[in-house]
Amino acid sequence: MEKQTLLEVQKLLDKIKRIPVDEEPEQTIFGIGSRGYYENPTTDILAFFCDNSASHGLDDLVLNALLSCLDKQQPLDSMLIESPQREVVTSTGKRIDLLLESQEWVIVLENKVFHQQNNPFEDYESYISDKYQQGRFEGKRAIFVVLSPTGVVEQANWFGISYPQLIASIKQQLADHFLNKPLNKWTVLLREFLLHLENIMAKPSLSKESIDFVLDNLGEFKAAQKLQEKAIKAYQQSLLQELQSLLGQNLLTAIHTWHGYPAIRFFYESWENESDVVLFLDGRASKSFCINYYSAHINTDKKRAIADRHFKEDDTGKPWNEIKETFRCYKARFENLNSDSISAKLAHKLRLMNTFETKIRTSLED
Repeated sequence: MEKQTLLEVQKLLDKIKRIPVDEEPEQTIFGIGSRGYYENPTTDILAFFCDNSASHGLDDLVLNALLSCLDKQQPLDSMLIESPQREVVTSTGKRIDLLLESQEWVIVLENKVFHQQNNPFEDYESYISDKYQQGRFEGKRAIFVVLSPTGVVEQANWFGISYPQLIASIKQQLADHFLNKPLNKWTVLLREFLLHLENIMAKPSLSKESIDFVLDNLGEFKAAQKLQEKAIKAYQQSLLQELQSLLGQNLLTAIHTWHGYPAIRFFYESWENESDVVLFLDGRASKSFCINYYSAHINTDKKRAIADRHFKEDDTGKPWNEIKETFRCYKARFENLNSDSISAKLAHKLRLMNTFETKIRTSLED
């Protein structure tokens, strides 16, 4: 049964290697976290950058880009007479996403992403019509806009602008801006915002071929996962037995997950604190297996200096602190990676830690 599983997993791995690797989109500050995309925050940001008197100092850059998507033959005035208005409430209690007003025109903009265009458009038109009758927008051109992924508008009297069209227009404006003015934080944030919108508009990060492959091989992936878990636990027990034999001591062990890969923790049963030695089976690209070891309750410069003199060896890098600066931490790399070198180095670091715990730590007491 195990041999059959190995053969199936090997076939699966061979298939995976033949699938083209999709390029990961560049991460942005707006895409961090797991909340996904929301229209309201995006409209808030768009309103801020459309405000030519706001603190971003970009004048009418974004507003002019938006207007250029509407009427290229007759350029519109790009100076607002007041700040953009968000969530403007109509007489029926509906809310207009964004209202922009200049001396010559008034724009009602609806932001639609991942939703059908089922807003009460006639109600929005009636709001503007009522304001005309009250003299609010007298003599101004009323422009109704739907901003959406495709730019296709289903409502008569409404202009459609696609996100790719707006992004391209803002990029053109930014290119001219960079030639004349120095870089500042707002241009960086606007660029991040555009990149975030591009990522949203882009196709799924996995190709249809990759998605279909996973769906067609769910059973094999599950078998591979079970085999991995079983193998790591067996390797943990094998290492535990070998280390206890080499050290002549009872050890405790646990498996954690770091960056999606197993980290096997070892420590002497006799240790009275949380110090330990960890074998990290790091499978990330450009990374390799390593040993991290952690000395607990080392929370002063004097204690750190003593610990560093003890733990620092030719194979270790620069030490660092963790857990509110109370753990002194070290990392050791392998020159030759094989089962013998792994167990030998683990045994050596455990002996080193035990010497510290039994002979040096008592001298650190305040």
